[in-house]
Amino acid sequence: MEDWESICNRCGQCCFEKWVDGDGTILHTVIPCRFLDIVTRECKVYDKRLEVDEGCIKLTPEIVKSVRWMPEDCAYTKFVGDKRAAEGRRKKSKEKR
Repeated sequence: MEDWESICNRCGQCCFEKWVDGDGTILHTVIPCRFLDIVTRECKVYDKRLEVDEGCIKLTPEIVKSVRWMPEDCAYTKFVGDKRAAEGRRKKSKEKR
């Protein structure tokens, strides 16, 4: 999907460290990735981020759907959620026919 990356609103929330505590709760920290410009919220090595930082994950719709650590107000999360809701509405509409 070519337009996928244009959905990002550059909040940078996915570029901050996260910890999982003993009961599985995901805790977001105030520690940014060393490559995140905290003023612009842009990655300083974006084009080669996957080679430079082994912890960086290329976000795709499938990954956003499957991970629990993406913030609810993330543009990707909202987009995937909206698509999921629309698919559910279409299924219900078909079932009523």
